[in-house]
Parts: sequence; C-alpha cells; structure tokens
Amino acid sequence: MTSLPTGKIEVRLLSEAIFASGEKESHLVHSRALTDQYGFVYFHAKSLKGQLKRQAFWLLERYRCFDMAIAMQFFNSIERLFGINGNERSIHWPESKERYASQGIMRLGALELPADVKRHFLQMMQEDKDDEYYSLSPHDFIAAQTYIRSGIELEKGKAKDKRLVTYHTVREDLVFYSPVTFESVPSKEELDHLNRIVRSLDRIGAGIHRGHGEVEARLFINGTEMAGEGK
Repeated sequence: MTSLPTGKIEVRLLSEAIFASGEKESHLVHSRALTDQYGFVYFHAKSLKGQLKRQAFWLLERYRCFDMAIAMQFFNSIERLFGINGNERSIHWPESKERYASQGIMRLGALELPADVKRHFLQMMQEDKDDEYYSLSPHDFIAAQTYIRSGIELEKGKAKDKRLVTYHTVREDLVFYSPVTFESVPSKEELDHLNRIVRSLDRIGAGIHRGHGEVEARLFINGTEMAGEGK
C-alpha cells in the first residue's frame, strides 16, 4: 500500500506583509497582526489556501493562451488538489457543461514561524516564569516581529477626511512554514503542478495590491525540496 506523502510550504517575506487579525489593539494600532496567545505571528490556513488557489487560476489562464491540452491537465490538478465549486468551474473552465462542486484532497496548516524557534522562546518564557522574572511577554514578541505603519483610511475608494489609521506589518526576512497533507495519494503530475503554483506565489497577505507582502515560496515533499522554474 502506497503511503500518503507529507510536505510543507516555506514562505520567506521579501518585504513587509500585512497579516491582519481584524482586531484593534487599544491605544496602539487600528489593525493588529494575527498572533497566537504567545504573540507569535501567523497566517490563516484558509487564507493561504485561497491565495494559492487564486494563483493557480492565474496560471491556468496563461496555459489557456497557448495549449488547451496542458490547460485541461492543469485544471484537473487544481480540482483534485484544491476542490472546485460550480461558480469557479463556470468561470475558469466554461467548456465544461457540468456545474457540480468537488472536494480537494489537499489540507494546509497555518503559516507559522519554525517550530524550533517558537520552542526556544517558549522555553525562555517558562524559565523566566519559574524564576519569577518576566523579561519576555507576548507584546515583546509582537514588537519584535512587526512594524507599526500608518496610512489614509479609504471609503469606497476615496480617502476619508482626517482619518489616519495605523496597522501592523510583519517584518521582512521572516520565514514561515505551513504543513501540507493529503487525504489520498496525489500523482506526480499533480505534485509538479502544485510545486509550480507554490513557486509562482509572489505576494501574500492583506494589502497585496499596495506593494506589501512580496514573498518567495518553496514546496517540500517528504523532506525534500521540489525543484522547478517557478513562473
């Protein structure tokens, strides 16, 4: 019996990125970074999968321009990995008369800092607690991973009068990982297509159209990086 592969996606920030939580930080920022209870920044698995799927559809349109046979193979990989709903099928593969939804076999975890890095700082926090010396706090971790930036608040595409907002951006050069699992065995072609999708990802987070969130992404399967040319 063939065992299911496991993998991870590595995302390195090449510029500041917005991992917005949708919450305010009292007397600090209007939009705080998404963090866990200890103050470690992370990016939602659902948001990551959505941005990868959006990138997949972007690549699909490129394939459609020069080779419909390859485009069909790529679309089939998108459907099997990510799943497709009826609306997506009608938009991205209108040649099909079917409008049924299908579930994908791929599951992603949240993008988080490396486990050994988190473990190291959590151990430091525990040692401080044991010694009754609180040198590190979640707010310290947030400050170490983010900047506080400001900008003009928009309403219907126009600047609000005298509305300056502040928000967290995650610092460039930080590296995050998302675990990748499968509910059934993907084919080599499907993994190759997933690798191309991951490597073509160049932006992530909120505010990606305002120049934030430039990234470099790589895919590892069973501990080995998948090679490829990316875009």
